[in-house]
Amino acid sequence: MTLDANAKRKGRRKVQAHLVEATPSAGGLGHWILAAPGIGFLGWLWLDLFSLLSPVEPRPVELLIGTAAYVAFVLLPFGYGAHRFVTSFPGIFQQAGWTVMPLEKVEPSEQHVVRYVARTRERAATDGKRVWLRTAQGLVYLEIMAILFGAVAMIPLFFSAVEFGFGR
Repeated sequence: MTLDANAKRKGRRKVQAHLVEATPSAGGLGHWILAAPGIGFLGWLWLDLFSLLSPVEPRPVELLIGTAAYVAFVLLPFGYGAHRFVTSFPGIFQQAGWTVMPLEKVEPSEQHVVRYVARTRERAATDGKRVWLRTAQGLVYLEIMAILFGAVAMIPLFFSAVEFGFGR
């Protein structure tokens, strides 16, 4: 049996692909909107802790310094780092953050059964706008991870609450 026949029998065909870093539309506005709940919650927590530990007296100055510190020490490093981490493993995260350019012809009817195997990757040039785009994408990845972790963590909490009589 040929290799092509084996691939058809299994139902998935592997196609070599070149990955180009994806550029979100509208300057990443959709990513910022998706990440807004996490950004707002962490920002609120950060500013509360910052005001608790800050020696600065006037509240507006404290808020400005705290917001600048939040952007510099939390948003940018964690968002950019999450983007870098997720895009470093395109096989695990299903090419998240990449535009797939197949190196072989793929028919529209078989697109849903093709598995792309990344051979090469091409990142966009890093400039100020690209840093913010990557940060926005990374913050969305972190938000998704937090949601998935919360969903898994809720299972034992549910059973614990039911055991103690809640929900009856």
